[in-house]
Amino acid sequence: MPYGARVSTPQHRATLLLVENNEDVREALREILQSEGYQVHTAVNGQDALGVLSRQERMPALILLDLVMPVMDGHAFIERLRDTGVLALTRVLVLTAHPTLPLPQGVSGRLGKPVKLEALLDAIAVHAVQA
Repeated sequence: MPYGARVSTPQHRATLLLVENNEDVREALREILQSEGYQVHTAVNGQDALGVLSRQERMPALILLDLVMPVMDGHAFIERLRDTGVLALTRVLVLTAHPTLPLPQGVSGRLGKPVKLEALLDAIAVHAVQA
């Protein structure tokens, strides 16, 4: 089923945080996810994501996280979330082009890049924390 033909469900109203340093990938995923009914915040790296989170009234239902980024990578970002207790309030799904990189402790899963749209939408539906 093409992504535009999906039926809206309660999960599709969830707020997501997409942390991706590649602007083209970030914007394409943002547009697709918004067309699916998600509210999407974006960040270019872990440091930027911490700033985005600090400005939110509530935690996103799911953080979609690239691991390899400049400034603050995904591993350091997860460590910061774990240290501050924030990791217990949301779930993190890693999107990575490096399938052999170990996953940080506390993440919900991994999707390879380039990500298949159907797999991404299915994973979001499974992993997004219900508000």
